[in-house]
Amino acid sequence: MVTDNIEILQDTGYGASELKKTYQKYLQRGLIFAILIHGFIIGTYLFANYLSKLEDQKKSDVQQRIINVTDLEPPPSANDEEEPPPPKIEEPPVAPPKDLTALMPEPVAKEKAEEQTIKTQQQLEEIKTPVGNQDSGKFQFSGNVKVEEKKIEEKIEKKEKVVEEKTVFQSFEVEKAPECVNLAQVRSSMKYPDIAREAGIEGRVTVKVLVGPDGNVIKVGSVSGPDAFHDEVRDKANDLQFTPGLQNGKPVKVWVTVPFNFKLKN
Repeated sequence: MVTDNIEILQDTGYGASELKKTYQKYLQRGLIFAILIHGFIIGTYLFANYLSKLEDQKKSDVQQRIINVTDLEPPPSANDEEEPPPPKIEEPPVAPPKDLTALMPEPVAKEKAEEQTIKTQQQLEEIKTPVGNQDSGKFQFSGNVKVEEKKIEEKIEKKEKVVEEKTVFQSFEVEKAPECVNLAQVRSSMKYPDIAREAGIEGRVTVKVLVGPDGNVIKVGSVSGPDAFHDEVRDKANDLQFTPGLQNGKPVKVWVTVPFNFKLKN
């Protein structure tokens, strides 16, 4: 039976050399295929790493631009016009000390002192000079105090007059606060800053403006909120129009705060 199988193999031509060649053939193909798979995996990893580095570099550049914007000096604070300093109250002048040496009694010789006589009761009753209740040895200042009081009252009246002549008010101090008539138009004209869009920054910004008696913006004050929007808000705030603020029935200058919302579209 074994001899029959050997003869069959010899007849079909499959020997040891043929099997070895077939094995080497498939081994080479397997090695080539494995090398290609490893090369593809390594190339994919390197390409993904390269894309990640590019993304990190882009974010770093955007953050650096934001930091440069935040390093700018803050806008000037919107304070009211400086009020005059309170008047300095002068202290009343101090009376110069009197020469008390004149009040010191002079020594009298014993002989002269003995010559003095004691007045009788009748002589004492004839004396009509009133006797004072205060000690004559005490010093009393009899200067004109009313003059100093008058000066102080005049200075207080001047200070009250300065308060009455105040020309710049806060919105809560006036009878009728200014109202913006073109807020929607100004908001629609604003552009979303590129640096804020790239960094995905959103937020609420408020700006303080000084409205004149004619309703126009005289001055742009402080701006609060994300720094990336400050330049755009400060630029467009000059285009705002208001109804005049009224105090005692007259148009006056009033500080008003206006809000703006910045939100990215999905």
